[in-house]
Amino acid sequence: MTTIFTPEEITTLSSEIDNQLSELRTRSVSDSKEGEPEEANALPVKQSQTIEQITKEKPESFLKKFARAAKSDLCQEGGVLNTQWKKWADLNNKDVIDKFGIALVALGFSGNMLQILVVAVAVIVIHIGVKAFCENYS
Repeated sequence: MTTIFTPEEITTLSSEIDNQLSELRTRSVSDSKEGEPEEANALPVKQSQTIEQITKEKPESFLKKFARAAKSDLCQEGGVLNTQWKKWADLNNKDVIDKFGIALVALGFSGNMLQILVVAVAVIVIHIGVKAFCENYS
């Protein structure tokens, strides 16, 4: 299996994904208490800004490119991540980091920007769900 990141980087990136998802869940709960529910498939602001800063593209446009690059693992029947999502309604961070890292390298990203981008994209996909992501972006 091709691995882009070291085990230490995977651990760090996985923790960052969990932290950002926790932050989003906390924010969603507090927003709903204030009577301002978040739109179901709305892209998270922090991650969208990160994508736009790194890619110099609108997040929606970039995510369509990403969805095409990650389609076989994420959106197609029998794909590693697609199968996980269907079974558990969740994704394993290590698998997400590996598969998304490969797709992002194929799109031309590397180094520190790759690490930041893999977290932002992973958070978006996990937050809105694989089915919604694939329906909206592929």
